[in-house]
This record gives sequence, C-alpha cells and structure tokens, in this order.
Amino acid sequence: MANTSASRLAGILIAGEPEPAGLVDQVVAEALASPEGSSALFRDLVEPLADAFEFKLVNAYVHVFARVIEAVFPDLGAASLIERFMRIRRPRKFLGNPESIRDVFVLSRITIGADIAITSRILRAVFVHFPNATIHFVGPRKNFEIFEPEIGISLVEIPYKRTGTLAERLGVYPVLRQALSLPGALIVDPDSRLSQLGLLPLGEEDNYFFFETRSWWSEEDMPLGEMTERWVEQTFEVPLHVPIVAVEERVEGFDVTLSLGVGENSEKAMPWPFEPRLLQFLVDHGLRVLVDTGAGGPEADRVHKAIAEVRPGAAGSVTPYYGSFKEFASEINASELFLGYDSAGGHAACALGVPAMLFFRGYPNERFMVRWIPWGDGELEVVDGENISIEDALDRVREAVEAIFSGEAADGEEDEEDFDEDEEDDDDDKPESIR
Repeated sequence: MANTSASRLAGILIAGEPEPAGLVDQVVAEALASPEGSSALFRDLVEPLADAFEFKLVNAYVHVFARVIEAVFPDLGAASLIERFMRIRRPRKFLGNPESIRDVFVLSRITIGADIAITSRILRAVFVHFPNATIHFVGPRKNFEIFEPEIGISLVEIPYKRTGTLAERLGVYPVLRQALSLPGALIVDPDSRLSQLGLLPLGEEDNYFFFETRSWWSEEDMPLGEMTERWVEQTFEVPLHVPIVAVEERVEGFDVTLSLGVGENSEKAMPWPFEPRLLQFLVDHGLRVLVDTGAGGPEADRVHKAIAEVRPGAAGSVTPYYGSFKEFASEINASELFLGYDSAGGHAACALGVPAMLFFRGYPNERFMVRWIPWGDGELEVVDGENISIEDALDRVREAVEAIFSGEAADGEEDEEDFDEDEEDDDDDKPESIR
C-alpha cells in the first residue's frame, strides 16, 4: 500500500488506536483537491476498512466517511448521517401488506460478480414477495441486462465510475435521490456503492431496508451468497437458493470458458507463465477454449500475450472473446468447465451449475476469501493461489480436466472425487474460498 495520508489513517484505525487530530480533515482535503487524493481515499482507506469484514471497522468507516460526505454536501451533517446509519443497520422484518406495495427499488452493488452473488437474490426475493410491485434495478445497464430477461424488471440507470474521483462518485447522489423519491416505495440497499455503503440518505427511512454485508453475522464463516439468503428469508420471508443469471441457450459451446480478469489488481493473477502454460495444456488436451479479454487495456494485452505463446494443437484451439459479459455468461453456460481468477465469471458459473475451478490470490485476509466464495448449484473447486506453485496449480487443472472430459473418469467413482468442492490442499488446512 502506498504511503498516503489515507493509508496512515487506515493503519491507525485498523490497529484500534486513537485518531490523530486533523488527519481525517487532511484526508478529506486531499481527496477533494486531486484525483490522486481521491483514489487514495477509496483505495487506501475505504477498501481496507470494508474488506476486513469487522464490526469495529465498519463503525470506523461510518465515522470517517460521514465527514467526507459533509464536506461535499454541507446540508448532510456528519452527526445526523451517523445516527441514521446506526438505526438502519438493525435487521428488521417487513411487516406491511406486500400486495399494497407498488414500487421496490433494489440498489446495485456495481460490480457484476457482487450483483450476481447478492443483488440477484434480493431481486428474486422481492419479485416473489411483492406480487403487485414494479421491481426496479438501480445501477449500470450492463448489470441490469444479466437479470432483466429472467424475471422482468425495470431499470433506473445510474452510471457509477468505480475509479472516479470523489466528486464524480458522490455526484450521482442528487439524481439518485430524485429517482427513488416515489411515495410509498421500498428501497433495498445491499451495502451499495451508490449509497456509499448506506450512508447517503435515500427515500423514507421506514421503507428503507439495509443489508449491511460487512459485519452482519460477523463471527460466522459463510459466503455472502448464503448470508443474503438468510437475510432475505428473515426480512421478506422468502426462502431462496439459486441467484439470477439470464443466458441464451447455445446449441453448441466451447469445451472450456476461461477468464483471466483481475479487476485492475495484478496481485490477483498467478505468476507468469502460468497463463500460457494453462492454455497450452488445454490445447494439448484437445479442448476448445474461449478466453475472455476483459475490459481491454493491460488486461487484454496480458490475455493476448498468453495466447501468442500457445503452440497449435491437433484438435484444441484458443479463441479470444470480446463481447459483453451477458454474452460471455451464455458461453459459460454452454461450456463443460469454467476456469478463472476471482471474477464475475466464477459467480456466473456457480449460479448456472457449470463446474468451475477458481484461483484466488491477492486477498487481504481469510475472512474476505470466505465471504466471496461463489454460492450456488455449480460444482466448485477453489485453489489458494498464494500457497501453490505453478506446477501444482497445473496439476489441479489436470485433475479437473480428466474428471470432466475423460470417459474413464465419468465411469469411476474414485475419479469423480478428484473434482470435489470440499477438497483442500494436503499442505494447507486453511479454508479455500473465492470472491
């Protein structure tokens, strides 16, 4: 982590030490003064506090970021924002007549993987529980497209720049507040970035249902998908399991779909040359592989570099994919195996029931890993990429490929166990999990 005012403040708060006089004001001033200060605020302070999944650090975030909001919107006093947050964080059941509700707004988590794991389950729950309501997805259009054909929902399009400045991120608030101001409407907020994790006041407080994912059931080791199911059952009395991913049926698909996306965090990637060697193994095994090129830029360059090193195989092939995530999800659904890093693709595969192997690296702590494991019907194996060599990682892939594509493995009970979601490294008793 860079040595910034924000990182110094984060270190002090994480250590539980008293906040130095003037340091929060300095962090806020730097965030408002330059894009670099703004990036430091979110990268070095907000994300470490949120990713720890600890109750005390949620409180630390609330007390710091309330002052950030007050600096941008002076009418929103920090003290009143903190008091409101402490009220809405308490879990409560919807006690009204569900048939009387006409509008339900569900805020996006912004990232596609989180929207599959968390938001889609909430969308399904409110769709079932409020039969006469229009269900509105609030967030980016590309995320909305993953859900809309499945259950029929409305879009309130609110673009949000994940790497935007503080002014750009908070700048959506006036438009968001106006869009959600329908009288009597319910608002469901699953710790959305749109509301800055519940701090920005939206709608009528009595009709605001906030799912604080960072510290709810903080002592239990369970994925966020499972936590969401518990929350919606307690809040709306709707038992759930499968999240929503709308896909188009393919007559024929690729054998393997692969995502090497790392979300601008290079620490999530396995050491080079794992990627070209992985592709080479799949091609040599005679498999047809579709590789997502991600959002472009350095990520796509890395994918193309890996593909360029692959020697042609007798029957296998590698094809780069450049389309939307919605279309890629359809390709995942048509494939026999999904491979990738911490990505939306892993959540989609698990939701669609497609066998998947995921490599997890660059995680800040074990609780983060446990929380972000995909939760669904797919057969999942997770490999702790921090504690495995390239050779051992490729061996794990080899076992999975043989279990799925080998005729002998399909007939043998022993081989089926090679691809078991409960399998762990012999050398590591840590829980294996994935975002």
